[in-house]
Parts: sequence; C-alpha cells; structure tokens
Amino acid sequence: MKRMLNAVDALIGGIITVLFVIALGLALMGVIGRYVSSQFSLDWIEEITIFIIIWANLLGAARIARRGTHIRVDFLFDRFSAQAQRWATLFALTLAIGISGFLVWSGWQVVTEAMMWDERTISTLRTPMWIFYLALSVSFALQIVFLLERAVDVSLGRETMPQTEPELPE
Repeated sequence: MKRMLNAVDALIGGIITVLFVIALGLALMGVIGRYVSSQFSLDWIEEITIFIIIWANLLGAARIARRGTHIRVDFLFDRFSAQAQRWATLFALTLAIGISGFLVWSGWQVVTEAMMWDERTISTLRTPMWIFYLALSVSFALQIVFLLERAVDVSLGRETMPQTEPELPE
C-alpha cells in the first residue's frame, strides 16, 4: 500500500511541476502578447493560468497533508507527553478527515450544479467552470487517502511526532 501511495504522491508532484511550467509559459505569453502586439493578446490566458495555479496549489495541499507539514500551533502540543501527542494527532487527523469529506461532498455539489447549468467562463474559450470547481473535490479526496494513511501510521506508532526546533536564546 505504501508503494502505491508513494507512486501517487510522486505522480502528483510531477503533475504539479508540469502545471506550474504551463502556468509560467502562459503568463509569459500573456505579457509578451500585451507588449508586442495586440494580435497576440488572448483574453483567456489569465483565467487558464489562474485555474492551473489553483489546481497545482490544491494538489500540493494533499501532498503536504501526507507529510504532516501543514502549519499548526504547537505551543501546547510540544508540552504534551508522547502518548498525549499521539492522541492529539489522531484527534486532529480525524477532524481533518471529516472536514475533508465535507469539502469533497460540497465541492461535488458545486461541480454537478455547474454541469447542470452549463456554467462557463466569459472568455472566448468558454471553459466549463466545473473543471475549475473539480479541483476542490479531487484535492480533498486525495487528502482523505493521505490522512487515513497517516492515521494508521500514528495509531500503529510508525509515525514519529514532529518536533519543533528549540528556540535560540537572544
């Protein structure tokens, strides 16, 4: 199972890289188009660039959830015993899985509504909005899988609790 999840994680990393390269290329094309000739200025470049960046960021959030490196307030957490840290982490993971499940469900509701109403962008491409909205459900579905993996690891004692670095004296 770990091998498969590692492969999915690596695939997501590759997709994110490709998406950012495409976004950079489109943004560069938009800038050049604006200053070289209005003939090269396309009205859809900005919206597609934004869609791509949002997809990449949300996919990246799933990878961050797998690693447990989201920002957290650890002022109190670091004072807990190892056992209390494990329970606090399991509680946080359970809460995150629940919230992620809600976001998958609600995101899917928005996707189906956008499909039903044939919601599209206003550019000449007329891109279906459901493609943009789908990023939320896909990202949080991946997060559920990765959070479940972490919850199993924490409950079996296979994941070490991340420790913050000690503060340096002034």
